[in-house]
Amino acid sequence: PWISNTVTIGTATTKVVTIITPILTLVLVIALVTFIQKTKIGMAMRAVSKDFETSQLMGIKINNVISATFIIGSFLAAVGSLLYFTNYAAVIPTYSSVVPTVGSMPGLKAFVAAVFGGIGSIPGAVIGAFIIGICENIIKGLGWTTFSDAFTFALLIIILIVKPTGLFGEKANEKV
Repeated sequence: PWISNTVTIGTATTKVVTIITPILTLVLVIALVTFIQKTKIGMAMRAVSKDFETSQLMGIKINNVISATFIIGSFLAAVGSLLYFTNYAAVIPTYSSVVPTVGSMPGLKAFVAAVFGGIGSIPGAVIGAFIIGICENIIKGLGWTTFSDAFTFALLIIILIVKPTGLFGEKANEKV
Protein backbone atom coordinates (compact mmCIF):
# COMPACT_ATOMS: atom_id res chain seq x y z
CA PRO A 1 0.00 0.00 0.00
CA TRP A 2 2.82 2.48 0.74
CA ILE A 3 3.97 2.39 -2.89
CA SER A 4 0.69 3.92 -4.07
CA ASN A 5 0.80 6.76 -1.53
CA THR A 6 0.85 10.34 -2.79
CA VAL A 7 4.00 12.46 -2.47
CA THR A 8 4.11 16.24 -2.81
CA ILE A 9 7.34 17.83 -4.03
CA GLY A 10 6.95 21.61 -4.15
CA THR A 11 3.75 22.20 -6.09
CA ALA A 12 3.82 18.85 -7.90
CA THR A 13 1.95 15.81 -6.64
CA THR A 14 2.81 12.27 -7.70
CA LYS A 15 2.73 8.69 -6.49
CA VAL A 16 5.65 6.94 -4.76
CA VAL A 17 5.63 4.32 -7.54
CA THR A 18 6.38 7.05 -10.10
CA ILE A 19 9.53 7.98 -8.19
CA ILE A 20 10.60 4.39 -7.46
CA THR A 21 10.15 3.04 -11.01
CA PRO A 22 13.07 4.78 -12.79
CA ILE A 23 15.39 4.26 -9.81
CA LEU A 24 14.54 0.55 -9.53
CA THR A 25 14.85 0.20 -13.30
CA LEU A 26 18.38 1.58 -13.28
CA VAL A 27 19.38 -0.62 -10.33
CA LEU A 28 17.98 -3.75 -12.02
CA VAL A 29 19.65 -2.91 -15.36
CA ILE A 30 23.02 -2.43 -13.67
CA ALA A 31 22.53 -5.70 -11.76
CA LEU A 32 21.54 -7.57 -14.92
CA VAL A 33 24.43 -6.24 -17.00
CA THR A 34 26.87 -7.04 -14.18
CA PHE A 35 25.39 -10.53 -13.85
CA ILE A 36 25.70 -11.20 -17.58
CA GLN A 37 29.24 -9.80 -17.82
CA LYS A 38 30.80 -11.12 -14.59
CA THR A 39 29.28 -14.50 -13.74
CA LYS A 40 29.82 -17.96 -15.15
CA ILE A 41 26.14 -18.43 -16.02
CA GLY A 42 26.18 -14.99 -17.68
CA MET A 43 29.12 -16.05 -19.83
CA ALA A 44 27.25 -19.23 -20.70
CA MET A 45 24.19 -17.17 -21.68
CA ARG A 46 26.30 -15.03 -23.99
CA ALA A 47 27.93 -18.09 -25.52
CA VAL A 48 24.60 -19.84 -26.09
CA SER A 49 23.14 -16.70 -27.68
CA LYS A 50 26.04 -16.52 -30.15
CA ASP A 51 26.28 -20.18 -31.12
CA PHE A 52 23.99 -22.82 -29.67
CA GLU A 53 25.71 -25.93 -31.06
CA THR A 54 29.27 -24.87 -30.29
CA SER A 55 28.29 -23.94 -26.74
CA GLN A 56 26.86 -27.41 -26.26
CA LEU A 57 30.04 -28.98 -27.64
CA MET A 58 32.12 -26.89 -25.22
CA GLY A 59 30.29 -28.49 -22.28
CA ILE A 60 27.71 -25.83 -21.45
CA LYS A 61 24.52 -27.35 -20.09
CA ILE A 62 22.04 -25.71 -22.43
CA ASN A 63 18.95 -26.68 -20.41
CA ASN A 64 20.38 -25.03 -17.27
CA VAL A 65 21.15 -21.84 -19.20
CA ILE A 66 17.67 -21.74 -20.71
CA SER A 67 16.11 -22.33 -17.28
CA ALA A 68 18.20 -19.57 -15.69
CA THR A 69 17.28 -17.20 -18.50
CA PHE A 70 13.56 -17.89 -18.02
CA ILE A 71 13.85 -17.45 -14.25
CA ILE A 72 15.58 -14.09 -14.64
CA GLY A 73 13.11 -12.97 -17.31
CA SER A 74 10.14 -14.02 -15.18
CA PHE A 75 11.51 -12.18 -12.16
CA LEU A 76 12.02 -8.99 -14.17
CA ALA A 77 8.54 -9.32 -15.71
CA ALA A 78 7.05 -9.72 -12.22
CA VAL A 79 8.79 -6.58 -10.95
CA GLY A 80 7.67 -4.66 -14.04
CA SER A 81 4.07 -5.81 -13.67
CA LEU A 82 3.98 -4.92 -9.98
CA LEU A 83 5.17 -1.41 -10.76
CA TYR A 84 2.90 -1.05 -13.79
CA PHE A 85 -0.26 -2.29 -12.10
CA THR A 86 0.39 -0.32 -8.92
CA ASN A 87 0.53 2.81 -11.07
CA TYR A 88 -2.35 1.56 -13.27
CA ALA A 89 -4.66 1.06 -10.28
CA ALA A 90 -3.66 4.41 -8.77
CA VAL A 91 -4.23 6.39 -11.98
CA ILE A 92 -7.36 4.56 -13.19
CA PRO A 93 -9.13 3.32 -10.04
CA THR A 94 -12.20 2.17 -11.96
CA TYR A 95 -10.05 -0.41 -13.80
CA SER A 96 -8.31 -1.91 -10.79
CA SER A 97 -8.82 -5.51 -11.98
CA VAL A 98 -6.33 -7.37 -14.12
CA VAL A 99 -7.49 -9.18 -17.25
CA PRO A 100 -5.33 -11.22 -19.65
CA THR A 101 -5.25 -8.54 -22.35
CA VAL A 102 -4.32 -5.58 -20.14
CA GLY A 103 -0.59 -6.09 -20.73
CA SER A 104 -0.71 -6.26 -24.51
CA MET A 105 0.03 -2.59 -25.19
CA PRO A 106 2.88 -2.37 -22.64
CA GLY A 107 4.29 -5.57 -24.17
CA LEU A 108 4.17 -4.09 -27.67
CA LYS A 109 5.78 -0.89 -26.44
CA ALA A 110 8.52 -2.90 -24.71
CA PHE A 111 9.22 -4.62 -28.02
CA VAL A 112 9.41 -1.23 -29.78
CA ALA A 113 11.79 0.02 -27.06
CA ALA A 114 14.02 -3.04 -27.52
CA VAL A 115 14.13 -2.52 -31.31
CA PHE A 116 14.66 1.23 -30.88
CA GLY A 117 17.54 0.74 -28.43
CA GLY A 118 19.01 -2.20 -30.33
CA ILE A 119 18.18 -5.86 -29.97
CA GLY A 120 20.75 -7.47 -27.70
CA SER A 121 21.66 -4.24 -25.91
CA ILE A 122 20.11 -4.12 -22.44
CA PRO A 123 21.07 -0.48 -21.73
CA GLY A 124 19.91 0.41 -25.25
CA ALA A 125 16.47 -1.07 -24.61
CA VAL A 126 16.17 0.89 -21.36
CA ILE A 127 17.28 4.14 -23.00
CA GLY A 128 14.82 3.45 -25.83
CA ALA A 129 12.03 2.91 -23.30
CA PHE A 130 12.86 6.14 -21.47
CA ILE A 131 12.91 8.11 -24.76
CA ILE A 132 9.58 6.62 -25.83
CA GLY A 133 8.01 7.30 -22.42
CA ILE A 134 9.22 10.90 -22.30
CA CYS A 135 8.05 11.58 -25.87
CA GLU A 136 4.64 10.01 -25.18
CA ASN A 137 4.20 12.17 -22.08
CA ILE A 138 5.17 15.30 -24.03
CA ILE A 139 2.59 14.39 -26.70
CA LYS A 140 -0.05 13.84 -24.00
CA GLY A 141 0.93 17.15 -22.37
CA LEU A 142 0.35 18.94 -25.67
CA GLY A 143 -3.20 17.55 -25.69
CA TRP A 144 -2.70 14.94 -28.43
CA THR A 145 -3.47 11.95 -26.21
CA THR A 146 -5.00 9.92 -29.02
CA PHE A 147 -1.73 10.08 -30.98
CA SER A 148 0.60 8.89 -28.21
CA ASP A 149 0.34 5.20 -29.14
CA ALA A 150 0.58 6.00 -32.85
CA PHE A 151 3.82 7.88 -32.16
CA THR A 152 5.40 4.75 -30.70
CA PHE A 153 4.68 2.65 -33.76
CA ALA A 154 5.61 5.45 -36.17
CA LEU A 155 8.94 5.64 -34.33
CA LEU A 156 9.37 1.89 -34.86
CA ILE A 157 8.85 2.29 -38.61
CA ILE A 158 11.25 5.24 -38.79
CA ILE A 159 14.00 3.51 -36.80
CA LEU A 160 13.69 0.35 -38.92
CA ILE A 161 14.09 2.42 -42.09
CA VAL A 162 16.92 4.68 -40.87
CA LYS A 163 18.91 2.37 -38.58
CA PRO A 164 17.61 -1.22 -38.60
CA THR A 165 19.98 -2.33 -35.81
CA GLY A 166 18.63 0.32 -33.41
CA LEU A 167 20.52 3.03 -31.56
CA PHE A 168 22.99 0.73 -29.80
CA GLY A 169 22.64 -2.44 -31.87
CA GLU A 170 25.60 -4.02 -33.59
CA LYS A 171 25.59 -5.31 -37.11
CA ALA A 172 25.78 -9.09 -37.06
CA ASN A 173 28.64 -10.63 -39.00
CA GLU A 174 27.74 -13.90 -40.65
CA LYS A 175 30.38 -16.43 -41.58
CA VAL A 176 29.84 -18.35 -44.76
